Amino acid sequence: MSATDTANVSGIVAGYGDTEVLGPVDLSLRPGVTALLGRNGSGKTTLMRTLCGIIPALSGTCTVLGSTVADGAAVRSSVGYLGHESALASALTVEENLRFWENITSTYPDATVVPAEELVERFDLADLLDKKVSSLSRGQRQRVDLARLAMTDPEFIVLDEPLTGLDPVYAAQTRALLSEWGETRTVLYSTHSVPEALELARHFLIVQGRDLIELDCDHEAVTETTILDVLEAHA
Repeated sequence: MSATDTANVSGIVAGYGDTEVLGPVDLSLRPGVTALLGRNGSGKTTLMRTLCGIIPALSGTCTVLGSTVADGAAVRSSVGYLGHESALASALTVEENLRFWENITSTYPDATVVPAEELVERFDLADLLDKKVSSLSRGQRQRVDLARLAMTDPEFIVLDEPLTGLDPVYAAQTRALLSEWGETRTVLYSTHSVPEALELARHFLIVQGRDLIELDCDHEAVTETTILDVLEAHA
C-alpha cells in the first residue's frame, strides 16, 4: 500500500455465507473519483459492503486508511457509506434523524462530528426539518442521507448508485457534490451509466465475471466503447 492509497485489497473473496460472489481480487484506491461498473447481480454492492466492513470478506485482506477492515469498527468514523436502502428512520422527522445520528457518531472512537446545524445549512435542509422522512421525495431523502454520511467528514466515501431515481436538478447537485468530494477525498461509486461514469471519474473498476478490470485515464484512453467492450466480454 503506497502512501497515497486510501484502500488496498489483496486476494479478497467477497460473498455471503458459503456463497462466493466475487474474487479473489486485488485493488488499490486513491483520492479522486473511482466509478464501479458491472452487470446486474455482478457483485458491485457486495464488494462495496465488504470494503466498508459491513460484511466480512470470505478470505483475503482489506486495509482502509491504514487499518485492517474486519467488522468495520476500526474505520467507522472515516468511511461514509450510502447504500440502496436509506439509513434513515421513516417514522422520524429529518431533525430527529440527524440528532439520532449525531448521538451515534459521537460514540465512534476518534470521531470528529460535524454539528447537525452545519449540515442543515450545507445540504439545504432547513425547510425539511419538521417533516417525517416517509413524506420526502427520493431526492429530498437522499439529501438527508448524504448529510448523515457527511457527519463524520469521512475520508473514504462509498456510494451505491447514488443518482438512480433522481430528477435532473437533484442529480446535477449530487454529481457536483461527488466532484467536490473527489478533489480531496477518495470516492467510490457504482453506476449503470457509462457516460455518467466518464463524466465524473478518471479511474474505473469493471466487474467481469468474478474478476475486476481496472482502467485509468492517467495511463490510457478510456472511452464508452472501451468500457462496454469489457462489460460485454463476460455477457
